[in-house]
Amino acid sequence: MKALVAVAISGLVASGIALAAPANAGCQSGWTPWGGAEICDGPVASDGNFQRCQTTGVLGFGGTNCFIVNVSGASPPWVGP
Repeated sequence: MKALVAVAISGLVASGIALAAPANAGCQSGWTPWGGAEICDGPVASDGNFQRCQTTGVLGFGGTNCFIVNVSGASPPWVGP
């Protein structure tokens, strides 16, 4: 019986790892049953600026907004690769 439980648990863990989304360097995201959001930052240029894209979705509505931000004034801080 212990072996059967161990096999079942390891199968669930393996399927969870296989179905997990791939890592996305430079992005942070959050999710709720009603919607979610993601912030992705590009590489920092020599002048300290980088491109930030924010995507949101709530109950099927949403969009993406991209803009230029300076590292010194970024809120939240730079999350890039």
